[in-house]
Amino acid sequence: METQERLRRIDPARLAAFQAELLRKEYSVGTVENYLRAVRAFARWSGGMVDRGLVLTWKAQLTAQYAPATVNAMLAGLNRFFDFAGRPECRVKVLRLQRRSFREAERELDRGEYRALVRTARTLGRERLALVMETICATGIRISELRYFTVEAIRSEELTVCCKNKTRTIFLPPQLRKALRRYAARRNIRSGPVL
Repeated sequence: METQERLRRIDPARLAAFQAELLRKEYSVGTVENYLRAVRAFARWSGGMVDRGLVLTWKAQLTAQYAPATVNAMLAGLNRFFDFAGRPECRVKVLRLQRRSFREAERELDRGEYRALVRTARTLGRERLALVMETICATGIRISELRYFTVEAIRSEELTVCCKNKTRTIFLPPQLRKALRRYAARRNIRSGPVL
């Protein structure tokens, strides 16, 4: 009887076990935190009670308050928790999102705007910012991947980045490598991240 009760309520022990299971399965720390945040938010809202009707009502309230991607992120965490807790019948479908097959022109920088931004950064003495923009635009990396641009890595024509369980090779244009090496030399950066 007590086991059935635990399955109807979200308690701290179950959350701790859920967290341990996610970490054991090598989920990123950020994902684990997001999933736990979603489950805790639902538990606060529902008073710790769990049933499909409550989940559907919560989903409707989230949909009225937040952007669809935010709602889906919260539901993903909650659904994963229900799988873990042996309550798959409480899972709900995420919102369907229509992907845009294009970007709005006003959200893209053209070459002239990009050059003006880099020039302005340099004029203001913000060389690091200018190099960050140049590195992102020349390689197509994500901001979180800048840490892989180390003094050691920029000696070669390519580097490997591992981000969000994905590994990929980034090719470094010679001009960018030269600019990064000069920056590192001026800043007396002998090892580790350049930017």
